[in-house]
Amino acid sequence: MKFHSLHHPHEWQWFKDRTHTIKCEDSQGLVVYDNKNEIQAMCVADSFTGNSCMVHFAIENPMVLRHGFFEEVAEHTFRRNECNQIFGLVPSNNKKAIKLDKHIGFTEVARIPDAIAEGVDTIVMRLKKNECRWLKDHKEAC
Repeated sequence: MKFHSLHHPHEWQWFKDRTHTIKCEDSQGLVVYDNKNEIQAMCVADSFTGNSCMVHFAIENPMVLRHGFFEEVAEHTFRRNECNQIFGLVPSNNKKAIKLDKHIGFTEVARIPDAIAEGVDTIVMRLKKNECRWLKDHKEAC
């Protein structure tokens, strides 16, 4: 697996096809390619405030999780962009995404009722830098 910064229009299209995320002026991200040069996963970060940002994930191949995907995302958002917390918005009916976000270490901080559709809330998830187990020095300190 190879990690690269998000640059090319085809990468944005791949991500948009899977997440329907709209590119913001400050959008940036990471792309994971396999040995056949096919995209396996992406993380896009945007809406930077100086203390936080929003993150969006698209994972085609779960094997990226065993190849340092979360470590790279943590390094990118918390270290390179100096965020102290990252947020994600998840539809309440996307059980798979909620389970993954909780595994990563995100916790629910708010819920917007019926934001997606009647009976489907938007869950606001947060991961704090000082609670992120994917940062290299955090692992060593534990």
